[in-house]
Amino acid sequence: MVCLMKKIIIILIVLLINFELKSEPKNVLKLSCEYDPNLIRKEKKNIGFLKSTDLDRTQICRMFGCKDTVEVNRYNSLSENKMDYRLRNSWFNHQGILLDDYIEEESIITINTFVSQAYFLESYNINRTTGKTKRTFYKFDHPQFFNQIQKLENENSKNFSLYNKRGKISLKTLKTYSLDPWETIYFEGKCLSGTGV
Repeated sequence: MVCLMKKIIIILIVLLINFELKSEPKNVLKLSCEYDPNLIRKEKKNIGFLKSTDLDRTQICRMFGCKDTVEVNRYNSLSENKMDYRLRNSWFNHQGILLDDYIEEESIITINTFVSQAYFLESYNINRTTGKTKRTFYKFDHPQFFNQIQKLENENSKNFSLYNKRGKISLKTLKTYSLDPWETIYFEGKCLSGTGV
């Protein structure tokens, strides 16, 4: 009986250690980013780019962080036995947001989030040599967008879903169905130093 109890305790310890190892995040990228407020551009659906004089760049920088730390953390997915990547920055600052794409090539890093629960999506294109960065923030939080999504879902209800298995929508899917953001904000600047660059 004592031998059986020891075996059960050892198995429990091994399972707990294995669970901890699988769920522990690993930082794979950490950058300090600075975006030039004078290069911020804002585009609205059905209107186009706003005039430079119509932009409150101070408010945009306060809201989205013209000086920011960008982190990508890797998690082992316990349910699907694969890696999940999450972005953390001043906007998605708690546990981070699940990434659709995290691609490290020789000269470029590409980061695309899924559409968040608040219907925002963020994209980065970072030159690994110079640090030159283009950041794009998409806002889809408009009734017209929700109506388009609902209409497409109804049309494709049994054959295809716009959402993946986790209930997320990707930028690729939105572009495939010509679902344009209600508002897009473009940033240019530099992201430098840290793991991976």
